[in-house]
Amino acid sequence: MLAALLFATAAALPYHIELQANPGAPFPFLSKFGTVTLHVYNGGVRADTMWLNGFSRNGSSTVTVENPLGRMYTNVPVSELVSMVQKMASGHVNETAPPPVSAPVAGKVKGIPAKRYRLIYGPEAWIDVWTTDRVPENPQLRAIIDSFVIAVAPMTAKSLHLIQGMPLYVELNFEHYKKLPLVVPKDFLLSNAGQEKALSVGNFYIHASVLDALWK
Repeated sequence: MLAALLFATAAALPYHIELQANPGAPFPFLSKFGTVTLHVYNGGVRADTMWLNGFSRNGSSTVTVENPLGRMYTNVPVSELVSMVQKMASGHVNETAPPPVSAPVAGKVKGIPAKRYRLIYGPEAWIDVWTTDRVPENPQLRAIIDSFVIAVAPMTAKSLHLIQGMPLYVELNFEHYKKLPLVVPKDFLLSNAGQEKALSVGNFYIHASVLDALWK
């Protein structure tokens, strides 16, 4: 299915991109969530973890967070994500200036035409971000990523605005993280089958008035 993208245009075709993220590797305070599976659709984005799930439709001002075990959910304003992550992180990365971003280099990620942007932190320290323009960039995914990065690395967040396209692969290269994949693509389908279910509250879920109720 990945090879099918070679014949697709950048038109707004239906799509379902499945990404696997491992945020707990560089950020231990997120290790409780385990591996995060991201499902990106035309209509929005969904994240599934071993503990909590969440989704948000394009244009929505909230993220719906679900506790599958307790069959509860609540809505969290996107505007509050920064402060929420900051509380979990108890501080942010030490940065003095936004890292420069190298000019994009053309290549492929699992057969998909892509461009590599490199955020440079030093001679032997960088983050590679591979993106594609085969489908439009998802605005809700961008908003959520921005909130997270602003919370833990505000200077890096400024540099991310120079990176264009749908993210496919992110790799960290630092002293303690040599070629560490942070985000990897699992599947790329030119179909959004299952989108409505993925971006809706599950059956028989009870609304919780506050997010704290879902942590239990």
